[in-house]
Amino acid sequence: MSEELDLTLPDRPAPERRPASKLVPVLLVVVILLQAAGMVLVLSRRSQPAAGAPGVGPASLSTAAKKDLALKLEKQGLSLRAAAAWQEYLASSGADRAEAARIWYRIGNLCQDADAHERALAAYYRSESYAKLTAISDEIGRRTQESLESLGKFAALRHELAERVGLGAAAETAGETVVAEIGAQKITEAELDRMIETRLERQLAMLAGRLPGPELARRKEELLGRLTAGPEKLRILNELVLEEILYRQARETRLVEQPEVRQELKSLERGLLARKLIEKAVAEQVRITPGDVETYYKANKTDYMRPARARISHILVATEAAAKALLAQLEGGADFAELAARESQDSTTAPNGGQIPDWLEKGGSVPGIGYSTALSESVFATAAGELVPDPIRTERGYHIVKVREREEARQQTFEAVRDAVARDLSQRKEYEVQSRLLTELKARYDVVIHQSRLMPETRSKEGLQ
Repeated sequence: MSEELDLTLPDRPAPERRPASKLVPVLLVVVILLQAAGMVLVLSRRSQPAAGAPGVGPASLSTAAKKDLALKLEKQGLSLRAAAAWQEYLASSGADRAEAARIWYRIGNLCQDADAHERALAAYYRSESYAKLTAISDEIGRRTQESLESLGKFAALRHELAERVGLGAAAETAGETVVAEIGAQKITEAELDRMIETRLERQLAMLAGRLPGPELARRKEELLGRLTAGPEKLRILNELVLEEILYRQARETRLVEQPEVRQELKSLERGLLARKLIEKAVAEQVRITPGDVETYYKANKTDYMRPARARISHILVATEAAAKALLAQLEGGADFAELAARESQDSTTAPNGGQIPDWLEKGGSVPGIGYSTALSESVFATAAGELVPDPIRTERGYHIVKVREREEARQQTFEAVRDAVARDLSQRKEYEVQSRLLTELKARYDVVIHQSRLMPETRSKEGLQ
């Protein structure tokens, strides 16, 4: 008897009916509420005007209103906000090139008044890019120079002046003379001056906390003038070129990959970062006002006493006997200047009657002679116009000395020592910042220095205690 395969599916049993869950109605209510909230949000957004639509926010102001806003901000002395408002006005006003030049000049003035000198320079240059107007040309030149001075960009200032004073093609190419070429790279005179200025700024950065701002700027301008003229400028150019070609060769030969070079670079990096961290802390924490300087002076007035000082003349001879013989002639009425011109072995002072032009301060070194306690004490024990009673011996020989002038110690005025006081106060505050920073870091990194392990004498003393 044959069997056929049954390919039909068995009937599924009817599912057992269960009571509906109580959670379903709750979920339905939540869904309905969320849909309603979404519709309200959509409708509320549709009811609000879009950003930039008429009647909404600054972007909706008319051109006339933007100008009025700029004028009001300017009137209230809100310079940077006024500058921004003028830019908004300019963007929508459709001003011609001449009007745009005048507005950018105005923006430059506002930025400069707010000491935003980089923004001011950008505005002045943009003004001239739109149009060079005779009416404001001189003022732009003057204000550009002021901003460059305020930024300490003296090299750029020099080329700026050359461009504005120059005529015709010379003005257009001022500073663009190529002074060196390294393959395809060309170095112009203006670029060279900027490189010199950058190098000088790095060197002067170490004095930033020790010199008042005006004094630092004055020193920078003086040094830059010396370094960017004549043979000195050519010497620096040669240094920069040699440094560049040596650097290129070092990179091409993969010198930087050598272990000893990488180690030295790492050491230099550590020193640089350590120094920069201290400079950053000093820059952030040391704030000295003119009032601080005057207060420091009043609290430390005795430190700013000018010591007693004198001006002297001398006759230098080789032996004590010769000195005593000349001293006897002087006491007998001989003229000091004539005797010095004839007998003194000091070729520098003899032609001037033995006069030493600089002041000798009590306790200090004798100009042209050197440090001599005996000479200093004898001079300040002798009245002006008198001879020091006995010859004074120094390494140079025997000196017969006449005191020409004497001034007693006196208090120097604040105005006379203002820069020195500012420098002293800066150094003191810088030291305080460094000490505080190092103390904090030693505590943070749990530093312990075993001094006794490196200094046997200390260890032996500790053992006796």
